[in-house]
Amino acid sequence: MSRNAKPRSRCGDTLARPGFTLVELLVVIAIIGILVGLLLPAVQAAREAARRMSCGNNLKQIGLASLNHESAFKRLPPSLYVDIGLPPGGSGQPGSPYPAIVHCWSIYLLPYIEQNALYQQYDQKFPWFSSPLIVPGTPDNQKVLQTPIASFLCPSSPGGAARTVSGTFRFGASFPYQNLAVTDYATCSSINPGSITFFGYPSGTTQNDLFSALSPDIRGAGAQPLLGQAPRKSSRLADILDGTSRTILMCEDAGRPELWVQGKRNPSLQINDGGWGHHENDYGLDGAVSGTTTSPGNCVINCHNDNETYAFHGSGAMHAMTDGSVQFTSANISPQAYAALLTARGTGMTAAENTAATEE
Repeated sequence: MSRNAKPRSRCGDTLARPGFTLVELLVVIAIIGILVGLLLPAVQAAREAARRMSCGNNLKQIGLASLNHESAFKRLPPSLYVDIGLPPGGSGQPGSPYPAIVHCWSIYLLPYIEQNALYQQYDQKFPWFSSPLIVPGTPDNQKVLQTPIASFLCPSSPGGAARTVSGTFRFGASFPYQNLAVTDYATCSSINPGSITFFGYPSGTTQNDLFSALSPDIRGAGAQPLLGQAPRKSSRLADILDGTSRTILMCEDAGRPELWVQGKRNPSLQINDGGWGHHENDYGLDGAVSGTTTSPGNCVINCHNDNETYAFHGSGAMHAMTDGSVQFTSANISPQAYAALLTARGTGMTAAENTAATEE
């Protein structure tokens, strides 16, 4: 045999190869599991921080759109617009043959959030629930309101843009609506009459005394006799006596149409007013007894989302302020201070009205 020749391996010979033992493999898997367990909350927290920032950007757009509307018309957009004649729906009356013209605040912001095409399709001479399926020959405003708008949705809300709401609005007659795209934002434009003294305001104070920056625009001969509300116009910036940086413009009322109570969904009930063009995206503050929907109560943020401030950001909710800024307000804020932040002309009415800014 040549001195340089390599020996042949014999049949049955094996070569030793390095590898993991079963114990080592289990240790590696355990370490990976621990690392994932440690990292997952951090990843989830980072994602929620990004979603909260996106929600804040939406509210920033809404706030700036409201100020652009004020620059153009010298008034902030109304939280709710109603023009009702006497008799309602009669020939020649506003909105006829519907009983009135009714619009939500969102309609007035469309041109300022790059939604002018939708704005042009919506006929403001008829109410939001107008449809040729209800009254043949009338505009299909409901079709416009079936279009999802990203700026009206909080990314933290379950269901995203796939959520829709259907129901029936009743005013003398029944007006069904179908598959309206939802919004996670709403105006809390005042304090409801039954809760005014609960939040520390003097007896005799009216809801009209406590309107916020976005307030109703009520018109027509039927306003006083049918609605019990004297005709009024929406607010000017000069009407915000409490200061634009200390007055809430827009709140979160997220998660609709599902009903949420302190982080838990109630699968047996739904809310029927979450559509972005539905006029009941304007509500009054009641608060709730913690863990319930019973009012009035000291839980004013994240107690439930049935016409109360509610968000999926854990410890509070995002708000657009009247100066165009966006603030995160803690759910631990005192109810009296929160009520004070909602009012535009409440200075001096309660002790909280003078100290609300320190509790944000």
